[in-house]
Amino acid sequence: MKSKKENLTIISNLYPLPWEPNRATFNKQQFAQLEENYNLNVLVPVAFNDWFKHRNEIIQSTKLRYVPYFYLPKLGRRFYSAFLFLSILCHSGLWLKRKKNHILLASWAFPEAIATSWLSKLFRCKFFFKVHGSDINFHGTFPARAKQIVAASKHAKGILSVSQALKNNMIAMGVESNKIEVIYNGVNHQRFGERQPRKIADDYVLFVGNLKVTKGVFELLEGFAIIAEQFPDLNLVFAGPGGLLHQLTAKAKQLTIENRVTFLGSVDHEELPALMQHASVVALPSYSEGVPNVLLESMACGTPVLATDVGGIPEVVIENICGQLIPPKDCDAVASGLKIVLSKRWSKNEIIAHSQQFSWYKNKQQLIALLTK
Repeated sequence: MKSKKENLTIISNLYPLPWEPNRATFNKQQFAQLEENYNLNVLVPVAFNDWFKHRNEIIQSTKLRYVPYFYLPKLGRRFYSAFLFLSILCHSGLWLKRKKNHILLASWAFPEAIATSWLSKLFRCKFFFKVHGSDINFHGTFPARAKQIVAASKHAKGILSVSQALKNNMIAMGVESNKIEVIYNGVNHQRFGERQPRKIADDYVLFVGNLKVTKGVFELLEGFAIIAEQFPDLNLVFAGPGGLLHQLTAKAKQLTIENRVTFLGSVDHEELPALMQHASVVALPSYSEGVPNVLLESMACGTPVLATDVGGIPEVVIENICGQLIPPKDCDAVASGLKIVLSKRWSKNEIIAHSQQFSWYKNKQQLIALLTK
């Protein structure tokens, strides 16, 4: 018997990879809940150098496919959309054709949304896209890329924005307001609400994310060093991968706090509830964000947060309930913010109650409403 479900393929680089299983778990969670309503497939572009390096780890399936994405690094970035379009066609064009898609959804604005809009015209199906943060906040500041994003938006039936701030930025670029729906990501409240045993004996400030300059990791390290003497029993824990481990370790040594800083490396998503529930505060002093799931998950645990007043963060973090907001790129602000959070008694129940509005069930209902436009 033929399925009555529509065929939906999602195209996004933000998805777990065999060698990065903890990458973009929020997207995996969001996409998975659509399987009940659609014949779902996921197409993941992978930079050609990473593809070649890990080619023996890649296992293709009928529902999940990885595509080598060829481009010229740091050259002609305005042409990346065309490179991606051709890469997908050459490698997986026949696979896409056989899917007989009713809908193509791109989850990233540049270059995915542009390439996917062209694919939707080729395969004559509906097209939607989702924006996350730097795909608009960074790529949207370059006129040639912004022009392509706006052109793709004209063909889109609808656009998912993870925050009102991102929606406002797209409107300023020239995207039609009535096409954009603000749909916040969700949280698995059962997973993050169920009490877990303590894994780290001492009190600690927790950072979860990639070890990147733009995540404010150096400001967090320096801010922690400023208050370290005032909180002698407190440690700083970094959970996440990245190429800055050597530099951060050297900086911690320079600040004479190396014995109070721990780098856990990449941590499985299933292990985060235990780390977050017992942290004194979850800190994310990013330079730019959409709405990071790390903060939603921390609040679902009842743990206060320290975050920067950027992007959609002020839309989900209420200071008198959930934590403290600070300006970005300021280690003194990190230090002051940490002192405020650490010196206040927070109500876990109030934080958890606030987090309940961010659920995957609500996200699913809103997303399906968008896709049925």
